[in-house]
Amino acid sequence: MEPASIVVRPASKSDLDTVWQMWKEVMDQKIYFPYDASYSRAQIEAVWINLDNPVYVAELDGRIAGAYILRPNQPAYGSHIANGAYMVSGSARGNGIGSVLCNHSIQTAKQLGYRGMQFNLVVSTNAAAIRVWKAHGFEIIGTVPGGFFQEDLGYVDAHIFFRSLV
Repeated sequence: MEPASIVVRPASKSDLDTVWQMWKEVMDQKIYFPYDASYSRAQIEAVWINLDNPVYVAELDGRIAGAYILRPNQPAYGSHIANGAYMVSGSARGNGIGSVLCNHSIQTAKQLGYRGMQFNLVVSTNAAAIRVWKAHGFEIIGTVPGGFFQEDLGYVDAHIFFRSLV
């Protein structure tokens, strides 16, 4: 059951400033996302506020505290598998937002007709994400040894997670 104070809704252009600030915060950490922190606002807008793929934000007590995007994992013959990317603002972590976003994305993917969901790069040091994905029925189907570089730790493993939706 979702906490009453967390509301997930479709993102709009008016959310871009907040999503941009959250993006910069997450990218500046350089520990879980493969994107370069120097991406421009226009590049982020093209990915995170894109009418071709559903983007949702989570509001905690009326303030945007997280977001996710849902898109085909691959084009054409691989497009029946969804891919999601998620972020939660640092000040809102520990409130169950990742879990709420994950649950919402699973339901949305089912409604859109996807047959499964796959996360291609879950950094092995991201214990919170791994805990959430496993709690929602995702399994590690592969590990890329040294698949992600963290400045403090060097090369760390990256997991591929999958969950069937049928």
